[in-house]
Amino acid sequence: MKVLKFGGTSVGSVNSILSVKKIVEAIEEPVIVVVSALGGITDKLLATSSMAAKGDVGYEREFSEIITRHLDVIQGVIPDKMQRIEVQKKVMSLLDELGNIFKGVYL
Repeated sequence: MKVLKFGGTSVGSVNSILSVKKIVEAIEEPVIVVVSALGGITDKLLATSSMAAKGDVGYEREFSEIITRHLDVIQGVIPDKMQRIEVQKKVMSLLDELGNIFKGVYL
């Protein structure tokens, strides 16, 4: 069994994620894939949490960009409509939870 770890640059765009997919699909043995946050998202999360903690309502704009980025990637990576909708629902559920945390920090 192989364990493959891909950093933020490797999952920074739709094209890079599709390249990672090809690499993983080419391996002919069981594989565990570990990925970092999408490129740039860790910095956005830190900025969003900092803004929320300071009472800066601009955190909502930053968080909206995080949501948009994830939905754009899902749109570009998952061609099957039904699978894409299912993944979007799961990701939005997690992002809604994160949004509630940011709102609590802001308040």
